[in-house]
Amino acid sequence: GGVGDRGVISSRTAFQGVKQARKQPEVVTTRTVPSRAPPVTPRDTPLAPALVALLLGLALYPVASALAASPPLPHLRGGTMSMPPPVVVPASGKHSATVILLHGLGDQGSSWAPVASQMGLPHCKFIFPSAATRPVSINMGAPCPAWADIKGLSPDSPDDEEGAMQAIEYVHKLIADEVAAGIPPARIVVGGFSQGAAISCLSAMTHKEALGGCFLLSGWLMMRQKVPSLTSPAFLSAKVPVLHCHGTNDMIVPFLFGQVSSQAMEQMGVNVDFRPYPGMAHESSPQEVSDVRAFLHRCLPEAPPAPIPADPSSLSAKELKGILKERGVDSSDCFEKSDLVAKVQSLL
Repeated sequence: GGVGDRGVISSRTAFQGVKQARKQPEVVTTRTVPSRAPPVTPRDTPLAPALVALLLGLALYPVASALAASPPLPHLRGGTMSMPPPVVVPASGKHSATVILLHGLGDQGSSWAPVASQMGLPHCKFIFPSAATRPVSINMGAPCPAWADIKGLSPDSPDDEEGAMQAIEYVHKLIADEVAAGIPPARIVVGGFSQGAAISCLSAMTHKEALGGCFLLSGWLMMRQKVPSLTSPAFLSAKVPVLHCHGTNDMIVPFLFGQVSSQAMEQMGVNVDFRPYPGMAHESSPQEVSDVRAFLHRCLPEAPPAPIPADPSSLSAKELKGILKERGVDSSDCFEKSDLVAKVQSLL
């Protein structure tokens, strides 16, 4: 998904100014984008319409132009397909957390770089990888940027498992680089749009250490039959929060596909929050943007939450609620202190 000039999107005309956002020289000509201004909220900046546009639908190359312009398929290096360098937006403050966001089919990382300044996270570094170009079955075999082949977009369509695992390996390498630089896995969130959402979800679920969170925008769960055996025990035991957003009018990745994916995760014990957006197609909305921003603020607060004591029962109800709130865990269903203690203990 994305808004590349080579793509075709039915609702693109609804958002003016997106071309200006896409043509920022600092994004296109360099792979590190400096933060030159403090983050602002969507309502405070003219980039807000562009942000919503950047979260728009699946953009497929027209077949003829793709065949004429696409470079040869990159070869494999160490089991991972060669990828273009990611676009990096450094933290505007002290770097203590990282967000990795994967684009959808036919798009590129630079399209998403303006999103970083909209999230209001001065302590976060944002990484926007770009997928390699490869033939894609649903694009009539024409090459375009893709994290893996897509043979179909229905619950029973076969997955390109080899391509998906290569993409996951690449995301895990990006995470390892951040950890080596001093960012704990719990301070790293991965997410994406459409196919990028599918790959980011698998990357979080299969990572040997629990990440800080994962968000899916108009995405789905790949390899549903194999995921239970691939999922890291740390992912489940830490109850890594997963935000899954999907429009009810999505004709590209059908809403039912999102529901089935979310239900499959729930049956596995995944801490998933599935949010339907009435009337929304394979695109985004101001409400979804707001929800993602709030999710990131919960998962990656500027000051990391204090450690949970070994015996939570020694804390007051107020302290217990504070621990849950810091970690984005709902406590509205806790009517007794014992309920709060049990919920806090589940986080240990």
